[in-house]
Amino acid sequence: MATTNTNKQPMFVDRPLIERTRVTNQVVGGAGNLNVLGGQNPALLVDMDATLTSDNNSGGIIDSITIVRDDFGLTQTADYVLDASTSGEYISFTSGQTIHITATGIANPPAESGVGYYTYTGSVQLEGINTEIEYSGIATPSTSGFAYSSASSSNLPSVTFVCYHTRQTTVPIPANGDYGLIFAKTIPVGETFVDCTDVMPEMMVPIPENGNTAGIGEASPLKNRAIHLQRGDRLYIGVLQNGVYNTPSGYIPGAHVIAQGGYF
Repeated sequence: MATTNTNKQPMFVDRPLIERTRVTNQVVGGAGNLNVLGGQNPALLVDMDATLTSDNNSGGIIDSITIVRDDFGLTQTADYVLDASTSGEYISFTSGQTIHITATGIANPPAESGVGYYTYTGSVQLEGINTEIEYSGIATPSTSGFAYSSASSSNLPSVTFVCYHTRQTTVPIPANGDYGLIFAKTIPVGETFVDCTDVMPEMMVPIPENGNTAGIGEASPLKNRAIHLQRGDRLYIGVLQNGVYNTPSGYIPGAHVIAQGGYF
């Protein structure tokens, strides 16, 4: 054990480790299958010397993996809401302001694309009774118009990411057993960040201090969760083809995956 080891529970590590990657179109699985399929290439997250060329690497531990959406907080908002309670009010638009129309038929003429968000794109101020304005992409007057986005655009969709393990290979082969499934983690609808610790494997080393004991039996020790990596191992991560993102396009807005731990 090197004399420079830092005291990092649950054991000593020689050097701290932090790795990160961005996942967009690195899709995996499909139709309820979490395995890496032919033609798929998940993103490399941690490389524990898969080429066996380093003299300063005896393996390591990953005790924290987090996922942060790149479209963090980019949910749709509105300056005005047109519903039964606000119908008939006099409003004024400047370019870039948005009105949320909550029901069909409430405007006359009807809003061109139905319920949703209409952002004013005109260059001059537009004002009038909120139900009588023409909510359309067609310029009315010639210097005005609205850009439409659906009501669902106010919610970030759920997205599932899957983590895999490989050993002593720099070119793992899909569907050949090289990618070993470690965990899958879903970012729920509307959430922008998740911690993957709760789905990582339990370690045999007990936690040396008190913690939350809810759900464990009497005399059952609290345990850390982490991923031990031998020299020659790698961790990969991909976005599951599932739900809205069930095509090879993946999760185009992107998410950053960050792994922290240490080298032995």
